[in-house]
Amino acid sequence: MKNNVCGVIVTYNIGLKFYECFNAVINQVEKIVIVDNGSNEETLNVLKDIKRKYNVVIIYNDINMGIANALNLGVKYALDNKYEWLLTMDNDSKATENMVQVMLDCYETCFKSDKNIVGMFPEYIEKSTVQDKELCISTLGNYSYNETFFDNASGNLVKLDIFKNIGYFKEELFIDSVDHDFCMRVKEAGGKMIKVKNAKLLHNLGNMKVYNIFGIKINCSNHSALRRYYVTRNRCYMRRKYKNDKEYMKYDRKTFINENLKIILFEKDKINKIRMSIKGYKDFKKNKFGEFNLG
Repeated sequence: MKNNVCGVIVTYNIGLKFYECFNAVINQVEKIVIVDNGSNEETLNVLKDIKRKYNVVIIYNDINMGIANALNLGVKYALDNKYEWLLTMDNDSKATENMVQVMLDCYETCFKSDKNIVGMFPEYIEKSTVQDKELCISTLGNYSYNETFFDNASGNLVKLDIFKNIGYFKEELFIDSVDHDFCMRVKEAGGKMIKVKNAKLLHNLGNMKVYNIFGIKINCSNHSALRRYYVTRNRCYMRRKYKNDKEYMKYDRKTFINENLKIILFEKDKINKIRMSIKGYKDFKKNKFGEFNLG
């Protein structure tokens, strides 16, 4: 497909499940770059199989260098090869049919004359909660959208020129808040990002589990204790960096309260998650970033 879109997918120990992500997007973009972050043998065998069958670029990191580093390798390839758009995908997300085309068409139809529009997000649908398949279809025309200042990186379609203006993804964050930091820098530079509700992405947020309490459904991400470390450390980084942005601070306060209440009330391994969250805060105070280590 000739649409001047380069897709970058970061893989890490995903194994056979990666075929679902890859097969859903291979015919939606002009080029795919897969960046592997030191995966296990099962995943590497899947990538070898894909390389034999498709004209893709695969970049191998010997160890896990973090999501930001891997995404930046894809950004550099796309810039060097003069693509206009970059699609960023998590290895366990699944693009619905025509998702990319819907976002591109929405841009051409509604926003082409607005030079400040630099990126688009799809509507996210949690895989584990899907019941109505009719809600999981990307549709062309009659576009419904709204401006958003930050969202998840998976499924994000962004103009590559913006990286020349604001820089690449922040590698010191390693994982978590990488996407929100990028979006906030776009905002500070005067750029705008749009959520296209006609475009749908099936997405996994952690190990989602739904609890039904008195008829009210409560979604818990069930992130591991290690992820709680990164979430807390990088949340502190974001709060310090964007403390003057009232909209972001309001969002973060609400998210912080909701996440921690769910950990205390519903999730397993509570003590270890709280302990790692405290460790994340302490490392933030020490200005210690990058990959977590016990030292």
